Amino acid sequence: MSLDIQKIVEYETVVPACSQALSSFMPGMDTILRDDLVLFSSKDYPSPDANRAFLLRQTPEKIDALIEEVITYFKEKDLPATIMVSPACAPADLPQRLLKRGFVRQEPDECWLVLEHLQSARVPKTNPKIVVKPVTKNDVGLFAETMVAAYEMGSDWTPMLEKILEPSVGTPNITNYMAFINGKAVATMTAMRHKEYVVAGSVGILPEHRGTSLIFNMAVPVLSQMRNEGADTVLAQTTLGPMFERFLRICGFKQAFKRQSYILE
Repeated sequence: MSLDIQKIVEYETVVPACSQALSSFMPGMDTILRDDLVLFSSKDYPSPDANRAFLLRQTPEKIDALIEEVITYFKEKDLPATIMVSPACAPADLPQRLLKRGFVRQEPDECWLVLEHLQSARVPKTNPKIVVKPVTKNDVGLFAETMVAAYEMGSDWTPMLEKILEPSVGTPNITNYMAFINGKAVATMTAMRHKEYVVAGSVGILPEHRGTSLIFNMAVPVLSQMRNEGADTVLAQTTLGPMFERFLRICGFKQAFKRQSYILE
């Protein structure tokens, strides 16, 4: 799939555009959306996924000052400086500059895939035994518990996740979902919508249900609802490697581009 730089920029700004709305009522969450830099951070959730800078775009003469700005920002928050590099970044030697500053490239790369024309797509049949429902404020505790179990995190993460997730319930651009089998919560998913785009991410599946068709049976109703709300293009990000990327391509996705992660050590 051949993309121009502006389209990559458009794709990469979907998630921060959604999270920017949360920053106003979620203490500790910060989103910066500028022409030369996109950055978000969460003091309550110190994961690399929630604390990173990307779309650094500057002239060769000014890029080092921008890198220093990012380093200073994360240092003041006592967080590791993380910079994602995509084909939309500038200048072209940004990876080499980061390595010289002490950043280390992380593995694996983050693959971005795109599913277009959702409005005209046929909705496939799903397993009626898998029930998918949006999360209400009454469900936040169960959602957090299921997410913690799915990601095999310590139970001490549950209160923190509840605190982070509760303010997002009911916001127009972000919807959390749970999947149930026989009344038991078995998976979580978050859908973020901005203009015609939707990002279905943060998918967590309990270990005993991995390798099944659960993710497919959960994604179909979620994306159907997003389509009803006007979405036409689905964006997916994954670091799970070639097998999962192949699964997404079988589902109709096309590879768009890859990003590399650099962390200052």
